[in-house]
Amino acid sequence: MRPSRTLVRALSAGTAAGLLAISLSACGGTESAGGSSDCKPAHELKTLNDGELTVASYDYAPATILDGDSVTGMEGDLIAEIAKLECLKVTVSTSGGAGAVIPSVQTKRVDIGSGNWLRTKERTKIVYMSTPLWSDPQAIVSTTGITSDDLEGKMVGSVAGNLWNDSMSKWLGDKFKIYQDDESIYSDLKAGRIDALVASSASAKYRFKDAPIEGAKVIDVKPNANVPQFAAVGQVMLPSSLENDALGKALDEDIQTLRENGTIKKILDKYGIDPSVGEPGAPSEL
Repeated sequence: MRPSRTLVRALSAGTAAGLLAISLSACGGTESAGGSSDCKPAHELKTLNDGELTVASYDYAPATILDGDSVTGMEGDLIAEIAKLECLKVTVSTSGGAGAVIPSVQTKRVDIGSGNWLRTKERTKIVYMSTPLWSDPQAIVSTTGITSDDLEGKMVGSVAGNLWNDSMSKWLGDKFKIYQDDESIYSDLKAGRIDALVASSASAKYRFKDAPIEGAKVIDVKPNANVPQFAAVGQVMLPSSLENDALGKALDEDIQTLRENGTIKKILDKYGIDPSVGEPGAPSEL
């Protein structure tokens, strides 16, 4: 059974103060990469704690999958590969949910964030956005084949914090409902309390492997004048502090290395994602 995913994007930054730290080995076994004398880092980096890469994350499969004291998923696996390149041990901070990730990066409680964060114009002002990991098409999920052109007059749901929420709220008014977690929104879709929801295409398809909804269809959005955020496909990134430019640039180079050596393609394929999304093109912002 797929782990339960609780997506609480609206939590305040203050919840990050009590972050739960889970130490994970980056080089396999129980030895940390930072403690291995024969490990040669790709870059000379300054991180929050020497020899560690501290990551704020939450459960949002298939991007991040928290299971006990480990995090996998597409980003979890990629971060582990980056840590190997830099001879670092990974420490994952999980308390506070999605709402604590970006604030934790901004306030330097962690080195990087994880959990399907998209490159946006607004985020350029508050974090260093890594070069794109992969593209992430957004989709309309329904049991009747509703598309992004058919939303007017329908009851539509979205999870708090999604980029398109303000635009859709203005467009659909009281027909648009914001949820605080993934489980509730899919439960309402299954029960017919909403006609459709807007979500990551990859996330929805991955969810339905273990928790199918009869007749559910996942249809990628098309440009819509009412929702400017649908004009382009989002690019996923790893956010880091604007004040640690060296770390951000090292992440860019490590991601490019892992793209060129085929690692990113293998990770995407492992989680059933079309490897072609691992070639997102030049960096862009929504």
